[in-house]
Amino acid sequence: MTQRLQIGLVFITMSMGFGFLQYPNLIFKITKTGHFVVVLSYGLLQMFLMIIYKKGLNYFPKQDIIDIYLKMGRWVAFIFLIPYVLNLTALVAMSLRQHAENIGSIFLSRTPDWSILILLLFISTFTAIKGLGTILRSSFFIFFIVNFLVLFVVISSIVNVDFKNALPAYPSSLDFLTKKDFFYLMGFSSILFLGFVPPETKLKFGQLFAEWTYVIFFYLAVVYLPLFIFGQETVVTFHFPAKDAVDSVDINWFIFNQQTIFFGMSMVGLTILLNAVLLWIIGQIIRKLFNWQRNKPSYWICAFSLIAFIFAVSVPNLAWIEKLSLWSAGVHAYFIVIIPFTIFIYGVIANRGMTGYENK
Repeated sequence: MTQRLQIGLVFITMSMGFGFLQYPNLIFKITKTGHFVVVLSYGLLQMFLMIIYKKGLNYFPKQDIIDIYLKMGRWVAFIFLIPYVLNLTALVAMSLRQHAENIGSIFLSRTPDWSILILLLFISTFTAIKGLGTILRSSFFIFFIVNFLVLFVVISSIVNVDFKNALPAYPSSLDFLTKKDFFYLMGFSSILFLGFVPPETKLKFGQLFAEWTYVIFFYLAVVYLPLFIFGQETVVTFHFPAKDAVDSVDINWFIFNQQTIFFGMSMVGLTILLNAVLLWIIGQIIRKLFNWQRNKPSYWICAFSLIAFIFAVSVPNLAWIEKLSLWSAGVHAYFIVIIPFTIFIYGVIANRGMTGYENK
């Protein structure tokens, strides 16, 4: 298996990990009808930013985005990347806490959340320390196991589906494009990861389009599954609609009578890979920005893992987890917009020989 294919699998798995729990809930708040239009609009916006990002990266064929920002100047790199690192730490903390809450409610109802949190964080941190090679190799197994479980859950849930619950099929207006929550959707994208992979393995546009298509179909599935089962009026009251949709199905003919078990198992795989990648990115950024002697990414990964754990256990309840998760997704959306554009604009300027660096 080529590294490019493995990177594509990581991109898809990260997108699933970002949006598995919160994405459907946000869509139901944005619109009451025509949900697929919102999902496709989000997809088109993501594709546009991905093209801008890819074109910008192509101007620097042998460098990742940390090298490019350092080229702009060390202070510029600090201004853009240190806040990004802090946001990634918040994303790790909130993602782990959300998944720990759900995994605990499915498998370990008497186990405190902090102990599940420690286990998830330990595996993610260990994977991140082992490096990108380990992440890419493990992506193959996690991708196929998780997607098989998701496919099983979707197919077995069809018995409870009522297609009339999704009517009317089209939105009455496009006002959702101006809503703040629509901007938050971009926080569930994983496109920035593509700027951290080794330059020789960067994906081509055709591969990116195939992976983008897969992610959009996944989001349509997690949005329409609970909508078909419960309808708009009911589903908007749930914290995690996809989990409640899965929990509503009995499969007495199988050894496990609740398919929520498969939902929980897929969440474990998604959260471990997603947070391992985020912690690995943090380690790479800090290692290059602080070019100290004995500066190893593993030290930074452990340090920021500890910060993320303290932050995660400090959140008192589910309401605060949802609120902070939405805020961190909003900040992440800001970086997903600003980083591709700065890389692209600097690439155009550098390509024309207008920077002092290029004239040396």
